[in-house]
Amino acid sequence: MRRSLLAAVALVLAALPAARGQETDEAPRITQQEFKRLLAAGNVVVVDTRNPEAYAEAHIPGAILLPLEGQLTWPESYQKTVDMLKRSRKPIVTYCA
Repeated sequence: MRRSLLAAVALVLAALPAARGQETDEAPRITQQEFKRLLAAGNVVVVDTRNPEAYAEAHIPGAILLPLEGQLTWPESYQKTVDMLKRSRKPIVTYCA
């Protein structure tokens, strides 16, 4: 399961382009090797966008749960997470199923 999670992460890198003054419809992508390097260096925030059940089953250690399916009805704790991510200066890697 961990290998498939790493493969999923390699597909999407969301570096909060709007927070950096960049407007884009597509997030930059990174390789699995680049993700591993960032993760090992502790220089990345990892966000798991799957549902809470999938997160509980398995997730990348240290990943923050922020499920996309409930984004219109997020509890306050998720909104606080979004606010924290907006202030982050580290690259943000998102992954899903």
